[in-house]
This record gives sequence, structure tokens and C-alpha cells, in this order.
Amino acid sequence: MRKLLHALALLAFLSLVAAACGSDGDGGDVQAAESDAQGTESDAQGTESDAQGAESDENTGGELPLSDLNPVPRGELVQGGELRFAVSLLPSNWNGLNVDGNTVPLDRIDGFVMPNNWIYAEDASFEPDPDFVESYEITEPDPLVITLTLNPNAVWNSGDVIDWEDYHAMWAACNGEQEDFNCTSTDGFNQITSIEQGDSPTQVIITFQGPYPDWSATLSTVYPAEGMVDATTFNGAWAGTDFNPDWHTGPFAFDGLNQAERILTLVPNPNWWGEPPLLDSVSFEELQNPADVQAFANGEVDVVETMIDSNSLTLAQNRPDGEIRTAGSLQWRHFTFNSENTLLQEQAVRQAIVKATDREAIAQSDLAGLPVDAEQLMLGNHFFMPGQQGYVDNAGDFAYDPEAAMAQLDEAGWVLPEGGKFREKDGTPLVVEYAMLTGVPTSENEGKLLQSNLAAVGIQLNLIPTPTDDFVSTLTGGTFGIVAFTWQGTNYPMRNVRQIYGAASEGSTKPSDSNFARLVIPALEELIPQIDTETDIQTRIDLINRADSLIWEHVHTLPIYRRQSFTAVPENLANFGASTFELSSIQAEDIGYVE
Repeated sequence: MRKLLHALALLAFLSLVAAACGSDGDGGDVQAAESDAQGTESDAQGTESDAQGAESDENTGGELPLSDLNPVPRGELVQGGELRFAVSLLPSNWNGLNVDGNTVPLDRIDGFVMPNNWIYAEDASFEPDPDFVESYEITEPDPLVITLTLNPNAVWNSGDVIDWEDYHAMWAACNGEQEDFNCTSTDGFNQITSIEQGDSPTQVIITFQGPYPDWSATLSTVYPAEGMVDATTFNGAWAGTDFNPDWHTGPFAFDGLNQAERILTLVPNPNWWGEPPLLDSVSFEELQNPADVQAFANGEVDVVETMIDSNSLTLAQNRPDGEIRTAGSLQWRHFTFNSENTLLQEQAVRQAIVKATDREAIAQSDLAGLPVDAEQLMLGNHFFMPGQQGYVDNAGDFAYDPEAAMAQLDEAGWVLPEGGKFREKDGTPLVVEYAMLTGVPTSENEGKLLQSNLAAVGIQLNLIPTPTDDFVSTLTGGTFGIVAFTWQGTNYPMRNVRQIYGAASEGSTKPSDSNFARLVIPALEELIPQIDTETDIQTRIDLINRADSLIWEHVHTLPIYRRQSFTAVPENLANFGASTFELSSIQAEDIGYVE
């Protein structure tokens, strides 16, 4: 799915990418097939920023490159040409603030047709994009007051100037006060107490209820007030294929959606006020793996991201004018446990499953043949990536230990009947279901390996074939026991804890819409407000790692491994490729070809 406010995204099937969100500022993206980095934070005085994104050699994973983009000044590139993306799924909802629109493919598309307020550097630090924001000022640190001075030339495709009312409408829709709005996350918005006009309609004054270090995530984009007027518009008017081009803006504009061929085409936006785009067109074709890589090898598409197996990499390398660009990644593969599903309601059963799962063997199998070190990519944290400041392996007692798993099950009353293969308690067999995405090699592989692991300790895992088209409804509807997919992280790893792991709002017992485990942990709920507002970076890191330990203990989600990014592109493509941190802020108008 996508990364709205730099959120998390979940990727569920092979090359499908999604994200949990906040409007390009945090949260996560679901990539349906198959994620959290940290970005800029203001310090307690509000006068400087700390980029927690950059990786270092102090921790495992630090040697992975931050980016591989072939940067070339736009003046040295040719005018013209097309860029054709392969995406796993075209959006069914074009509102990235909506939980149904929180996908990675939409995030990629929005990089061409929606505001991007910040330009992110390789290490996740940022500066204003002058096409949208001329400047920002932290006028007060506590409570935090941010003043944005917008570019007065910036307009929606309708011709309406982007102004303070758009920011106000976006905040009103997603601050949690109106539950009918199907927002991916209220995080950040729920910290704001007011949004007002400054000296002019294009000056926006945002007041928070206290300090808020991830303010730049919340304000990383904006949506038109016209598309946020009520819940019906917010939830439904952006859905389907009849997207409203007036609600978009940027260097490119929608040219058409070919439903038969599943191709979306963009062309240079005649309303664009910035540097003119170098490319004549950009298209997005819905292709599943391995058809996407075969299309690249045949010269039928130009960009394939999220290549995750050796066959794809080998096939992509057959294109004579192509190359593979690689970097670190914020995508991480995991199992989500539905805590409301029959026997998985029992924490002891969930914990035993984790101890019985050979995560390293699963990673080795998934990554076989790729030029990666699987041991280096093993993940022991739900927020930080290996090599990133703050990373600690918090798996603790949940390492692979079948003997410990069996002992825990015995203690919980799940025993093997004489001559039986699977455990029972009070006549109830210990059976768990796994939603196996059909035609998705990673999902199928992980399910079969998990089935074998669990059988060894007396747990029967039934593999339930699940069409990829049903993935999102299965996830959001809770009609699964265990499911594997990929979260796509963003530049703000300590933001949006509530979005994935918490309650819908502070004080609520209802899980967040993106809390697919449907598990609310009281001790974690006590930490979230502290994490959201703590401005001392080390204290905040310590709080996040306490939260991570709680998530491990309660078995909300089981991280398996982090991905390394492999992106196939034409070798003469400039200013695009693989990057560890947020790619949506790449200047779309500067992407082009070397002559």
C-alpha cells in the first residue's frame, strides 16, 4: 500500500507495495506482497534537527548503500522520452490519507501528481521544496508552533491556490474527532490544536498541544479541502477509477486509465509552475511477478522495484541496456497474528509459535540466490532497521527454541495425546490457520516452512489459499489467523506507533484501523503519548525500544528479515533508482535520460 505522511506500508503479494500512513510523514505502507525509517526531528529547543535515518557501521547492516540514483544535473539531460513503471496493483482509492488508499503504488504515483513539501536528502534530513513551501519557521517550541509560508504560485489543477484552508481541512478530517472519516492514522493530526491563516491565505500557522518532534512528517504533504469536506467525500469520492484530476497537482497530470490493459498514463501538467518535466510521459502498468520482470527484460517497461528473488534478478539482467541499482531498504517481512482469531487469542500459544519458528531458515529460503547476506538482514526490532541509530535486537526470549515452545505449550495445558501428532486441550485440537496468498512465492514458501516448524512442536497449521485480489479485504476484515506480508517503512520510525500497534485513539480500547493484529496492549498505550512528544532523541529511542519489547512479549507481529532494495532501470536513466529512505520526494521533473 503506501506511505502517506511517511508512514508504514504493508506489501502483501509478490511485488505489491502498500503503506500505513499519515500523509507522507510516517506510519507504514502495506506492500501487499511482500518498513520504518527515521527522519528529521526538532530538538527540545526547536532550533535544529536530528536525522535518525542514516545508517552507520556501528550496527549490522551499515555497509548497505543509502542510495543508488545516478544523480545528474537536469541541464545535462535530454528533453523527452517516457518512463514506464510496473506496479503490482493500480490503486482502488486515490486518497492516500484513507486506509484503502494507503499503498505503495499510490505513493509512487503521488510523487508525480501530489504536493511534496520536503526534499529529503540521502540520510533522510530535509529542506523545503520551494515549489510548494518557500520557508518554515518554528516560532514556539512548547507548545510547538510551526509557520509555513507557501508558494503563492502553487495551485491545484482546478486553479485554486493551495492555502491554509487545505491544511485545516486535512487536519479536521484526520484528527480523530470525526470517526466516520476512514483515515489511515490520526497520529500527528491529533497533536494539533489549531490551524489558522497567517498574514495571508498562503501562510499557515499550525499550533500543537505540546512539543512534537515528528511535525515534519505530519506536514509533508497536503490534500485539497474540496476532497475533505465530509466523510462521504473523503471515503468514497476518491474511490474507483473516476479520480478527480482537479484534486491533484504537480509536474505531471493524469492523461488516462486504460482499464483493459491496466495502464495509467501521466503527461506534463500544463498548470505546473515549476521547472518543466524532462519526460514526455510516465506510465504505470499493473503487472504481477514474474510478468513485470519479463516485461522489463523485453523493453516493455522501464522500472521494476521490489525484486525479491534470484529468478527476477537474473531475468532483469537480460536486458542489454538495463542495470540493477541497489541500496538498503525499509521493507521488512513479517507474520501478523490475529489476536481475535480462535486459539490465537491465547498469548501463550502465540509466544510458543514464535519460539517454534525458525526465522533464519525462512529468510535463507526466501533470499536464496540473491547477492545478499541473509544473516545481516535478520530483524529483531519493529521500528529500527539494522545499522540505524537506535536499533536493538529485542527478540530476547523469543529466539528459535522448539524445546522452549513445547514446554510452554505443556504448561498452558496443550498436550500431545498418546500416539497423536497434534496437541489438544479439553478435547480441542490446537489448529491455527495461515492465509496463503496464491501465486505469491514468498507467502507460499513461508507458509509451508512455518507449517513444518509448528508441526514439530505439535501445532497444526492449515494453509488457506487466499487470492491476491482478496488480500486487503482479508487483512482489514480480520478473516485470517496468521498472514505474512511486508511493511514498507518511512523516514520516521518513531512516529505512528499507534497506527500499527495501538488503539484507535488515546483512551480507546478499539484497535486502530491499521492494527491488523487487533491487539491493544495497555502498557504500550501508556508509552505512546510519551513517545509522540519526547524531544530528547536518546530518551525517545529508549522509549521506543521499551515499546518494541512489549510488542515482542505480546506477540503482535513477528519480524523475519529486512529486505535489500533491487531496482531494475535503463542504464541511462538519471535521478531515479534505489534508495533506503523516502523516494517520493525525488524531484519528478528532474528525472530524465542521459543522451
